[in-house]
Amino acid sequence: MTRGISGIGRWAVAGAVAAMATLFLSSPASAAPQTADNICVKVYLHDVGWQDQQCGAAGNAVTAGSPGAGHQVEAMTATVTGSSLCLMANMQGSGWDPSWSCAGDGQSVTIGKAGQGLRLEAVQFGVQSGVICGNSFVTGVGWNPNWYCGVDGGTNSIGTTGQDQPMEAVGFEICRPEGC
Repeated sequence: MTRGISGIGRWAVAGAVAAMATLFLSSPASAAPQTADNICVKVYLHDVGWQDQQCGAAGNAVTAGSPGAGHQVEAMTATVTGSSLCLMANMQGSGWDPSWSCAGDGQSVTIGKAGQGLRLEAVQFGVQSGVICGNSFVTGVGWNPNWYCGVDGGTNSIGTTGQDQPMEAVGFEICRPEGC
């Protein structure tokens, strides 16, 4: 698999970037910098419900969902240890959320609308420190051949926008300093 620093959502909205910067810069100056080292993800699938949480340490990719089964992802919860995590959803019918949803080290962040029948079409993501890479399984397309990465506060996206195609599964990996 290829991991690249590009993707559909390599864009910045001033308000969103400011919200991320506020969370990322709110840690005490005396705190030693930490790097993301573990990720846990679970998804809510249409007509199925919340799936079991999947976790992996740095260097191990985790996937959540049901690739190829036709169940669209409506919501996603993720937790990263060793860093702060921010997510933004692109939802069916409404596009990108107006702001980031963020959580500190070891806390969970949820995006999407579980149980409302609205599919999650894309996810933008970033960690305060370290490297997080993501991938998605999109209905009618399959797994993207590339993984997209956000580095040290930089963001990236998975999924599709403007194509009316739901995600059926997501994959994430925290990369080690020596790479994925």
